Amino acid sequence: MSPERDPGCVDCVSGCGHGRCTMAPIWVPQCEPDALTRPRLLLAARLRGLRMRRRVSLEDAAAAVGSRALLQAMERGVTASSPHHVMTLATLYGVTDHETRSVLLQLALHSGQVGWWEPYRDLIRPGFLPYLGAEQAAQMIRCYAVDAVPDLLQHPDYARALIVRSRPRAGEEEVRRRLDLLLRRQEILHAAEPPRVWVVLDERVLLRRAAPARTMYRQFDHLLDLCELPHITVQVLPLAAGIALPPGAIALVRVLRDRDVTRVAYLQQPEIAMYPLEIDRARHWLNKLAVQAARPDQTPGRLRQAIRDLANAAAPAGDTDVTGATCVADDTETGARV
Repeated sequence: MSPERDPGCVDCVSGCGHGRCTMAPIWVPQCEPDALTRPRLLLAARLRGLRMRRRVSLEDAAAAVGSRALLQAMERGVTASSPHHVMTLATLYGVTDHETRSVLLQLALHSGQVGWWEPYRDLIRPGFLPYLGAEQAAQMIRCYAVDAVPDLLQHPDYARALIVRSRPRAGEEEVRRRLDLLLRRQEILHAAEPPRVWVVLDERVLLRRAAPARTMYRQFDHLLDLCELPHITVQVLPLAAGIALPPGAIALVRVLRDRDVTRVAYLQQPEIAMYPLEIDRARHWLNKLAVQAARPDQTPGRLRQAIRDLANAAAPAGDTDVTGATCVADDTETGARV
């Protein structure tokens, strides 16, 4: 078995005995969905690895680029890195060979390119940018949702209802743009090589009426369709599970398509910045929740039960049911997937 590649060894190509290695060839962005994300992730991983390998303190490295905030942003791929700052850090870290410095310089130049989300930049809080970039380049996305269906699995009507509810002062144009941004993110689910998506839904998501009944029906029906896709796994964590829960929603993204960023991942929680050091704790929570949740093959049944509950809630009043037809005893006439 070949030795495991050290993620901190930026000079390493395949195996590493921590001796003298050769820098991997520069990856050049192509016209693909994640092409504008990888340079920042690659550069962030290499700068972070170099600093740790050379045992340079955070304070000394921050002083070299002007501020601690800027250094941390560069090491997390939050911002484009100027070639001047990258070369300054390379010198501080003792990188002297021309080939390695050239690769770092090219990555710095490519990191300044803008992604497809640039027109929506005013709607995206800075702390969410690295997660958004990693999401678009991901091979694996795992998440635990406690308040609402995760963004990538939301039906457009459900997503719109949540946007309006969370931003009551937003005008119609802002609501439209926020929905457009969300739908653009969801396109990765239908790519030629989509990421593997593994979601654990707290049962409260199914019980909570976050939108009108008809919208909730469409969302549940949408989840039924997504459950049929081979790359999407949805589990439901019952209320009766009786286990300690994490403080909020978790989304863990692993960028695996490029050998240089196999260890790069981001933890995303509301209003909390992303720290790569939190990866192990997030993975622990997600593994624990997945074990306690109902099996994936039980999810369609739970979704159909949620649809029946919506229909039953509307039936006593003789209202139009959640599918848009008048409620009747025979579910086959309503078209509901029960």
